[in-house]
Amino acid sequence: MHDRFLVLTTLLMAPLVAGCAQIKSFSVTPSIVCPGETVEIDWEASDKITLDAAPPLEGTGEGPTEGSRSFAPTENTRFTIKVPGLLKSAQREWDVQVIPSQSAGLLGGIAQCGGSPQSVSTSFTLQQKDTSSRVRAVSIVNNYNRPLGVSKEDIEVEIPPNGTTGHFKNVSVIGTWTVRTPLAPGESCDNALDAVRGRLTIRTQMSCEERPNGGP
Repeated sequence: MHDRFLVLTTLLMAPLVAGCAQIKSFSVTPSIVCPGETVEIDWEASDKITLDAAPPLEGTGEGPTEGSRSFAPTENTRFTIKVPGLLKSAQREWDVQVIPSQSAGLLGGIAQCGGSPQSVSTSFTLQQKDTSSRVRAVSIVNNYNRPLGVSKEDIEVEIPPNGTTGHFKNVSVIGTWTVRTPLAPGESCDNALDAVRGRLTIRTQMSCEERPNGGP
């Protein structure tokens, strides 16, 4: 009787599972590009897909269950993949940012407190799949009423409260960044973390490095 119940349950569930669309994977890389650069879209789904872009781009539309396509957006674009299903359809979205002459953005992460001397710090890494290698941090702003140390590779700069630095303008944003602020005399870790709301961020003005000799 138990086996018959399992068989019956499986038979009843099979059409339900078959009727629900699935997007097994969907990625757009990189997510930040310079004008003229391309992004690669890869997907795998349970059925044929429809790929849309806003604003519209030539080459979108229907596609196979698994595939990839390349696009060269000229402005910020949202890509949407849809898979129809008898009972439930599936949809995912992915935003691509196209850096104009300059564009501002927040970079940072969850903060931790420790070390000797004690400080509140965070580290985050931007990879090639995240952003174009041509993107540079023209200026970095310290939004806090406390000093902020910013380091990447062999460059380390202390930015005064509400100050700005341009020391990273010739350095690709790809790589590992560390942001740190020291504890004030008598300040506890809990108070310092509360002061930055548990996160450390830097407001970054970004632009694209010019290609040498107008090359691709």
